[in-house]
Amino acid sequence: MPQTYFYINGPADRRFPEQELIRLDRAGYTVALGRVAVDNVRPFVGTAERTALNGLLRRVAPGDEIVVLDLSCLGSGARDVLSTLQKCRKEMIAVRCVEFGNVDLAGRPKPQAVKMLKAVVRLEAETRSARSSTSLKLAQESGRPTGRPGSLSPQDREDVIDLLAKGVSISEIARRLETSRQTIMRIRESTVASGPAEPGDI
Repeated sequence: MPQTYFYINGPADRRFPEQELIRLDRAGYTVALGRVAVDNVRPFVGTAERTALNGLLRRVAPGDEIVVLDLSCLGSGARDVLSTLQKCRKEMIAVRCVEFGNVDLAGRPKPQAVKMLKAVVRLEAETRSARSSTSLKLAQESGRPTGRPGSLSPQDREDVIDLLAKGVSISEIARRLETSRQTIMRIRESTVASGPAEPGDI
């Protein structure tokens, strides 16, 4: 028989979620304390770090349902919430949010609230991309350096050039300096004065 479980993320300074249980009762749910999972983390903490929620997701079976009070219980942002809902949909677990009524947010067809979340995620991605492009263009126009800062010190870079000139392989240099092969290759490509290095095992 399908079971109904409840997930609550309450304030960090209050271990027993009395107020949240009252809200669930007022919403028409009969709450069995043995099927309640409670986290006490900040809303910005992602799903992956919510111990009780992850334990609950491992516990529930296909056909069961999870009830939460607010959308923020399912993740730290729109993308995180969508990821949780997609996981539940894949496992055939219903997700109901009191904030949105009795609709199954993990059901098919996708509810309007989920479609809205996806639109928000796309909007955020487009905004970040536009902001990044604008910042890059302004930096280039003002002559400021762009791209990631170097992961090696100037002395390390000189050591890389010396080792390349001696024919040491890129993989070996990366291992010695505890960096990536890509970093070593970028230094090699940007170095003209040292002349071509032996390809080694790249």
